[in-house]
Amino acid sequence: MRHLVLIGIVLGLAAIHAGPVVALDRAVDATISAADEMPGSVGYVTHSGTDVINAQIGRWDTPYPYPDTGKYAPGLQPTGYSSFAIVVDVNDGGLASFRYRMQTYDAGKWDWFDIFMETPTGTVPIVDHLGKPGSQYGTYWRSPTVTTSQSLDTWRDQRVCFIFRVMQDGWGDQTVGELFGFSLNTCDIPPLTPITDPAAIAFENGNRVVTQNLTQATLTGLACMRSRVTALGGSMPLSSAYRPVAYQDHLREVWDTWDAVHNRQETECQAVRDVALAEFQSHHLLRTQRPAAGNPNAPHARGIAIDATLIDLPAGETQDTVAAFCGMYRPWPANDRVHYQPQ
Repeated sequence: MRHLVLIGIVLGLAAIHAGPVVALDRAVDATISAADEMPGSVGYVTHSGTDVINAQIGRWDTPYPYPDTGKYAPGLQPTGYSSFAIVVDVNDGGLASFRYRMQTYDAGKWDWFDIFMETPTGTVPIVDHLGKPGSQYGTYWRSPTVTTSQSLDTWRDQRVCFIFRVMQDGWGDQTVGELFGFSLNTCDIPPLTPITDPAAIAFENGNRVVTQNLTQATLTGLACMRSRVTALGGSMPLSSAYRPVAYQDHLREVWDTWDAVHNRQETECQAVRDVALAEFQSHHLLRTQRPAAGNPNAPHARGIAIDATLIDLPAGETQDTVAAFCGMYRPWPANDRVHYQPQ
């Protein structure tokens, strides 16, 4: 029974090219009629949601183990396309809006991400061969998260199919394409992607200073700095330690969504605008400072960084003398004054 709906709708795209969906007597917005991994896919496709769909296309569970030598790593990556399809009955029209992103350890000449739409009038390309620039493989790369929308009005009372596929060459340097918030509406800005990562959910609920995932060296440095500052008669409020990648991505998405929708007054965009504003204010974001994108190699995500403010230090003591005493340092004292890492 696996892929039964898509076998009937997508395979050969016969159902799309066979003719229109039966027209209705009243206006009906576009609807999603099927969403699943495509026949012929090499696997590694997961998705969730019905009206708002998120998906991961491609294997993404093991960092490439040989970035220095480029050695073949058998068994870590399939060969061929991992493919996912969303079938839409256009009815009276509307917009399909979504965000997408790619992560990879390979170069774009071998692994890439395609997005396109099959329609009764032909193929509509949306993303063609998105990949890591150049030919160097083995090192981590992530594309920006891009928001896009596609009008469906040309195919009223017909059926279209959005296809998301990731090419993988089997070398072992994995690649994944990510789909966020695919939805059908009349606003070209998609709604915020629901948070599903448990650690990010905890942060969203207010538990934003987490030390459990810090490395031992960072924990030792933190304890030493706290003790040292207390002995000097000062105080050291901690504002951040470990930060999950998914939470950082959420902050970036909130900022980008509010930036795109804050001047939009159309009724159809009001719901997206209201939610984005509430999230923007909840996180105390600044219009002048776009949050950094989540990065699994970033210091906070790796558990090797803390953000702290040192208050009421006596003469002769500074942030840097306390940090050095404890085997810590500030890598960016001019641009990020509160950030500390182990030496």
